[in-house]
Order: sequence, then C-alpha cells, then structure tokens
Amino acid sequence: MVEMNGSSKQVMNNQPTADLEKVVRTFWEAQEKGDRAAAREVLSEELVWRVAGDHAAVARTYTGVDSFFDDLIGTLGKTFVPGSVRMQLRALYTDEGKSTVISHVHETAQARNGKKFDVEIITLMRIEDGIISTCEEFMDLHEVLRVFGG
Repeated sequence: MVEMNGSSKQVMNNQPTADLEKVVRTFWEAQEKGDRAAAREVLSEELVWRVAGDHAAVARTYTGVDSFFDDLIGTLGKTFVPGSVRMQLRALYTDEGKSTVISHVHETAQARNGKKFDVEIITLMRIEDGIISTCEEFMDLHEVLRVFGG
C-alpha cells in the first residue's frame, strides 16, 4: 500500500528495479538539461507532485503535469540563470513491490539575484505503467527561502 496525501492505493508491480530506476534517471537527466519534452514523457498527465512543507510558496501539491511544469518548474526557470542548473543523482533506492523509487539528488544553480542555490532533494516517486504518477519531494525550504525570498 502506498500513501500519498492521506489516501492509500494498492499498487501491483511487475516492473523490475532496472526499469523503475531508468524512469527516474530519465526524469532527472531531462530536468538538468531543461528538456521539458523528455521529462514529460515519463510523467503521468494526472501527476500529483507534492513539495513537502508549509513555509515556502513552492511547498504545496501540484496536480497535473501542466501544473507541475507551469507552476513549479516555471517558477524555478524564472529564478535561475539559464544553463546554471546542475543535478547530481547521488542514490536510488527501489521497492519493486510498491513500484516506488526513492532518489537523492544534489541540485545547485545560480539565481538571477546573484545567490547560489545549493540543496539536497529526496523524492519518493511511484511508477505506474512505466511513468511517474506521484511524487513526494523533500528539501531544505530554508535554502529555498534564502534564495527565492520569502
């Protein structure tokens, strides 16, 4: 059973670890390159992406792939100097039985306000039918506030 936002859903999985991890790697590689089309290929149209927390504007639930790109990624795009984003995938941990991949990513970027963004990100991504259907993202929101303003 996988729980997201207080709801639970039984997930049946026939995907091996390598396939699940390939989806997540593809997503993070596309994000670093700013390749929205490639990232979108591994995201569900009904994506539910939650940035955990409550004291930063980015900390909320983004429902639908368009909201994810327009509201979350679009905000980042306006904040960071183009081409400055670096995402180092440090680790993947996979639970085949729950179709869930936990990723640890180190993200850095140069903000247009002159500040350097440097944050560790942990995500719990559920993969269904070869695409990411839900994600719970955890990061240091104090770093977000420091760079983005409050």
